[in-house]
Amino acid sequence: MEKIRVITFIMLMQSCFMKAQLSFEDRMFIFFNGQSEKISKENLSEVYDAIYDMALEFNAVNKSKYETESLKENKIYNKTLLFEAINEKGLLLLKQNAKLELEKDSLQNFIALKSSMPIYREEADALNSVCISIKENKLLGKNKSIVKINKNHIANFGTFRDYTTVNGAEKQQTYKTIEFKNSIDNKTEPLSGSVLYEVKILTDYPSIKLGRTDFGKSFVLNNKNITLINAVNNLIIIEGIAIGENFDIAAINLDKNQNAIKSPSTGKYPIYKDLYELYNKNPNLTKEQLKKELPLEKLQKMKDSGYYYALVNDFPFKNSFVLFSRAYGIAKDIELKL
Repeated sequence: MEKIRVITFIMLMQSCFMKAQLSFEDRMFIFFNGQSEKISKENLSEVYDAIYDMALEFNAVNKSKYETESLKENKIYNKTLLFEAINEKGLLLLKQNAKLELEKDSLQNFIALKSSMPIYREEADALNSVCISIKENKLLGKNKSIVKINKNHIANFGTFRDYTTVNGAEKQQTYKTIEFKNSIDNKTEPLSGSVLYEVKILTDYPSIKLGRTDFGKSFVLNNKNITLINAVNNLIIIEGIAIGENFDIAAINLDKNQNAIKSPSTGKYPIYKDLYELYNKNPNLTKEQLKKELPLEKLQKMKDSGYYYALVNDFPFKNSFVLFSRAYGIAKDIELKL
């Protein structure tokens, strides 16, 4: 039996905040975890730099040419692919093939769920077709106490093909490889116990079509109450998602003919309401004006006013658009022992 492996890695999108000199941890705490109280005199200058870079998102307009496809060709309207690529049988084989491993690098240790599952036809949404989360931590350290598993994870997906010969005829089966890694707060061995994972399979794309006349209106998407605030250049501003809540939402940009504009990169990030309101009123705000509008005391209290989420697209939202989410209707618990 010959086995060919083709590995595909996830690339993480970097936000505009990465241009500032704040450490990664500082940026995460202040801007992405809603902890504005961590802004201090010591990091104030760099915080202003990071905020000022946000103006680029409100000013820059991508005027380059784009490609389109009909909505019928887009993945959220081709839902039959979801049911035919990965099914309940594939999930059972993923459980059967799964193993839990301890991995190390020079800085920390990881626990890694590794497995594979058959793909019965080309996936419509390969990076999101499988959703994995830790449901219960039963990992024990040397003194039999629970070892902390950090929430942030690394997910790697790939494929390999098995070729077998049956009655003189060659048959091919494609498999999806999965590696789901979490760092742990433990550098001593041995470790014991188990981790209970929930593995879910993508089965649907709840969606809603909206336009510029819908600003300020609320709607329900994938059982979540969302309010559409605005569309500014290549950003859609929404309200209703809590920081730290792993709610999936994305946008399809439409041209004037209602065709989907292809966007190679998309994403979302939280933005304090105070910052949004400031730049929405004056996207050409200078750094000196910014300092006058938001002195240290106001910056530290930004979380009190709350925040929106910005959905990012490569091209400006000039017409209507489709907001969609991913629903995972097939699920199975998998407990793995170390």
